[in-house]
Amino acid sequence: MTDRRKPNPRRELFESHWGTYYWWVMAIALGLAVLTQYPWRHRGDLYADALFALWTLALYLASRRWPFGARLVHAVGVLPILAFYTAQQDTRVPMEYHPQLYLLLAFFPIYAATAMVGVWGFAATAVLAAVLGLPLLDDPALLPIAVFYWTLSGLLGLGYYRMVQKLRDFHENLLNQALTDPLTGLRNRRALEEDFPRLQALAQREEKRLIFTLWDVNDLKAINDLYGHAAGDRVLKKFAEILKNSVRQSDALYRIGGDEFAGLHLGLEDPEALLARVRQQFPWASTGWLDATHLDFPAAYRTVDERMYRDKAHKPEELAKFTREEPAG
Repeated sequence: MTDRRKPNPRRELFESHWGTYYWWVMAIALGLAVLTQYPWRHRGDLYADALFALWTLALYLASRRWPFGARLVHAVGVLPILAFYTAQQDTRVPMEYHPQLYLLLAFFPIYAATAMVGVWGFAATAVLAAVLGLPLLDDPALLPIAVFYWTLSGLLGLGYYRMVQKLRDFHENLLNQALTDPLTGLRNRRALEEDFPRLQALAQREEKRLIFTLWDVNDLKAINDLYGHAAGDRVLKKFAEILKNSVRQSDALYRIGGDEFAGLHLGLEDPEALLARVRQQFPWASTGWLDATHLDFPAAYRTVDERMYRDKAHKPEELAKFTREEPAG
């Protein structure tokens, strides 16, 4: 079941670290260029340095709102700057070495774009580098060198891209395991405590109610004692299935204890109707609910817990029918 949660961790993992690393590399590259070129004051060098500095500053500021897109656009945009620089005559590097310099410096944008978006990044930057470099690569001997060198940069970038994808998958699996109850597949109490303030803020922003429900499977301990823990597990999984089939797709459900379940329902108009649907299928559960739009989590949990215990009933002999093994189908 889906619910309104945080953005996918695949997009967020290593985002701040990779972003910081990328812009530090750009700052160091610019600093080295200025230190090695400014004393000679060649106009071509100074123009290219100024253009690169302005481009980097503009995209760095944009990265505060679009971190991934700004880095990708910056990496691709470095190629026209390199083409502009190597087309200048008044530079410290003699003109006869400009083709080799272009081949060398184009390595980074091709690598960076490939590392960020994979094969498509390599294809786009390699084609762009070839188009921009055609005036420079008039020597046929340079073409196989360009193909080899840029392909190498793409392969290295692709290797990094695949490694990050695997690390992201691994991180997401760990995160899901840490926030999921393995028996029922619902989210756990830690997830509830993380989701509550976020959904509460969303409810206040959209001027909707955040309904907090709490459920308790009555006398589960008696079932475990009489029929064994496997029977108790079947009861819990059956109740979790009933909850999933009774709530809306946007609602979030949690197993927060041995026999306790909770729900967060944004904009739910009639909580009593939900409770009635569940009781119709599973009348041996105690329930409680409240409007938690303006309560912090401890206060909301304490209040709804008190309401649930006022509703608590003890019917282990009726609940026992759920402990029987379902016939093989």
